[in-house]
Amino acid sequence: MDFIPENKLLKFNPDTLQAVRKEINLDNPGEMKQAVNILREWIQQQPHFKKKDFGDHLLEVVIVSGKGSMERAKRQMDKLCTMRSLWPHFFNVEDIRTEFADTINNGSLALMPNLTKEHHRLIVINKAKPETTSNMLLQHYRLGVCTSDYLRANDYVNSYQYILDLRQANMADFLTSFNLTDFRQIYTILVDCYGMRIKGIHIVSNSKLIDTFIGILKQFLKPKLIARLRHYNDIDELVNVIGAEYLPKEFGGTERSIRDIQEDWIEELSSKRNMERMREMREACTDESLRPKGSFSEDYAGMPGTFRLLTVD
Repeated sequence: MDFIPENKLLKFNPDTLQAVRKEINLDNPGEMKQAVNILREWIQQQPHFKKKDFGDHLLEVVIVSGKGSMERAKRQMDKLCTMRSLWPHFFNVEDIRTEFADTINNGSLALMPNLTKEHHRLIVINKAKPETTSNMLLQHYRLGVCTSDYLRANDYVNSYQYILDLRQANMADFLTSFNLTDFRQIYTILVDCYGMRIKGIHIVSNSKLIDTFIGILKQFLKPKLIARLRHYNDIDELVNVIGAEYLPKEFGGTERSIRDIQEDWIEELSSKRNMERMREMREACTDESLRPKGSFSEDYAGMPGTFRLLTVD
């Protein structure tokens, strides 16, 4: 693949492909193609993979998210297929608008169309109403998985930056509803399975309870991510750091409304083509009875539900 496929929601800088490949030392002619072929051959050799046909773009994105390391790319593929078997409730979605109605009405999950000059894409999460329930958060996580799966098939970036706007949230309500097990699982899916390279986490809130929430996050985040976590009392501070040209107008930026951007995403995720792709990707799971003996990773051993579904010799 020597070009990034066009996408109506995702825009790229003219030099994104070359810059991202250079970042992972795979920018010489033919190097990425060779890496994709190696990964594809490895997938064909995995007896426990139920699906083995993946497109070049998806495999290249896996390699990029693994920073060019073939071993990381292999682990990502294995973990994602395994988690589809372990936690199907995160992946199996039939109707985007119906299943995520509360989440859509309660706030926004929007990916900004343009990349930063560093080839980062901003993911903006906005709480528009005070109330929060544990089910709302779980549905938000599930929508995040649908979005991440779409990104793996269509996006091409150096990294992502998350913006979490909690200015309208009742933080006492939010913290009471924050299920640690659900968060641990979604963190595993996004970071370990989809390999999302997160260059920044930006939280906006002036609540006195925000430090409690940040303290909870630090129990889960890797040291590098903790160092990239920043808190802002108001939106002006965020604009000064990120830049108005990359932010939606509700954040003091020059991009379109976050609600309009989210509606475009819901429309695309709900499209016949994408729903068919998601149903096809359900097959990208594992048959643990066929997994080679001794290859069961200890990474899976402490996960809720593991021993109910997997047999360890």
